[in-house]
Amino acid sequence: MEYILGYRENIRGYGRKRTHKMSATESLKDAQSSSGVGNTCTNPSLENIENNKLVVDRFASLFNNEKLSDIIIQVGDERFYAHKFMLIICSEVFEAMLNEDRWKEASQPEIKLTEEEECIPVFSLFLRYIYSGSVGLTTDNVLPILLLADKYCIPALSTACVEYMTRHIVESPDTNRTLSWYQYSKMTGNSLLVDKCRKFILSNFEIILKTADWMDLSKDEVVEFLSSSDLVISNEFDLWLKLEQWLLSESNHKDVALNVKEVVPLLRFKMMQPKQLLEIEKSQLYVDHKDIFSDKINAAYRYHSLIMNEVYQNHRDEMFRNYMCKFYCLCIDLTLLHYNYVEKFESKINHLVTIPVDVVASSNKKNMKEIPFEVTFWPKGPFKTFSWYGYTSPNVTMSLKMLCKNLSAVDTSMSLILYGIKNGVKYVAFSYNATHKFTASSSVFTEDNVVQIEHLKADNSPYIVNGNLEAKLFLKIKDVEWDKDN
Repeated sequence: MEYILGYRENIRGYGRKRTHKMSATESLKDAQSSSGVGNTCTNPSLENIENNKLVVDRFASLFNNEKLSDIIIQVGDERFYAHKFMLIICSEVFEAMLNEDRWKEASQPEIKLTEEEECIPVFSLFLRYIYSGSVGLTTDNVLPILLLADKYCIPALSTACVEYMTRHIVESPDTNRTLSWYQYSKMTGNSLLVDKCRKFILSNFEIILKTADWMDLSKDEVVEFLSSSDLVISNEFDLWLKLEQWLLSESNHKDVALNVKEVVPLLRFKMMQPKQLLEIEKSQLYVDHKDIFSDKINAAYRYHSLIMNEVYQNHRDEMFRNYMCKFYCLCIDLTLLHYNYVEKFESKINHLVTIPVDVVASSNKKNMKEIPFEVTFWPKGPFKTFSWYGYTSPNVTMSLKMLCKNLSAVDTSMSLILYGIKNGVKYVAFSYNATHKFTASSSVFTEDNVVQIEHLKADNSPYIVNGNLEAKLFLKIKDVEWDKDN
C-alpha cells in the first residue's frame, strides 16, 4: 500500500512539474507572438529547410535490414527483413494482412508469400521500391513488377509501369514481351496500353509469325488478329502456312476440329493464287475437314475464273490486308536513302500508281480494273519556293491525289509505316492509319503532320535504318461509286 501511495505522489509531482513547464512554454509563445517570431504570414525571413532526400535515404537504408525489423517475408528461397510500418503505409493489402486480427499473418513473426514464378526474381526490386520509392524498369522486368504492384494495390507503381510500357512498346521488337503486355492489359482493362500493343503487333505480324509465341496464342487471339485488315504481311498464303502450324501444334491437338471451324473461315482465300489454293487442297487438314474448307475455296476459284474472263461481281466479301508482295499492287515504296545527307529540295518522292479495286462495280464497267493515284511524299517536309514563298514544314508530309475523272466517289484506307532497327532486328517502329473518300470536290488528301522531322534527325533515331528512312504506304480501295452520267 505504501508503494502505491508513493507511486501516486510521484505522478502528482510529475504533473506539477509538467504544469510549470507548460506555463513557461505558453509564456514563450506569448513573447514570440508579440515580437512577430513564428508568424509565417508576417515574418519575411521565413525559409523552408527541405531534407527530403535525407529522409528517403533513411527509410531506404532499412530495406532488408535487421535493425528494428518486426517481420520476415519469405518469397521462394529468399527471406527479407521487413518492417510492418513501411508495408502498411504503402499497401492496402499489406495493411489488411498485417494489421487486422482476422488474418493469421497479423500475429506471425514470419510470413510466406506465394507469387507467380516470373515475379519471384523481381520481388526484391518490388520490396526495395516500398522503402525507397525507386525502381529500375526494363522491358524484361516491367510486367512481373506490374503484377506485384496490382496484387498488393500500390497504384503509383502500377501507373509508373504502364507509362513505361506505353513509352517502350515500339522500341523493342521482342514480340514475346509485346504479346504478354497485350494479354495483361486486356485482362486489366487498360485501353491505352491495349491500343498501343495491338497496333504494334498488327504492324509487325511478320515477326510474330516467326516466334515460338505464335504457337502459344489462344484461339480467341488468333481469331482477333485474323479478323483484321490491318495486318502487315507478305501474302495470304504465307499466313495460311503459319496458321496450319498453329492448328497442328501439340497444344491445340485436342481442339483441332473446333479451331478449324472457327479460324479457317477467317482466311481470305480469294487473295490467294489458284496454284496456292491447290496446295491447300493437298494438306491433311483439308482432307480431314473438307466440309469447312470447300465452300471458301470453291468461291475463290469462281472469283478467279470471273476475273480471268473480265466478268466482275458487284461485291467481294474478302478485303485486302496490308500485303507487301508486289502481286497485290498495294504496297508503295517511299524509302529515302542516306536521309541526313539529302538536301531538302531533293528529297521529294513522287509515284504514279494504279490500285486494284477492292469492291468491284457492275460488269458494264469491266474495263475499270484499277484506279490511278498520284502519291507524293516529303520525308524532310515540303518545299515549294514560288507558291509557298520558301515555306518549309517541320513535319513529314504525305499527299494523295485521285486521277480518275469518271468516278463519283472512291472510299479508301491507307497505312504508312516507318521501319526501325533494334538488336539487329528490323521492325515497324511507327504506323499512321487514315481513311478518305475521294470525290470530285475532294480529290486530294494531305497529311502534313505524319511525324516531326526532328525525330528523324535525332541521334539514334528509332525511325532510321542504317542511315536510311525506310517507309512504305499501303493504299486500299474499299468501295467505288460510279458517276451516273457515265
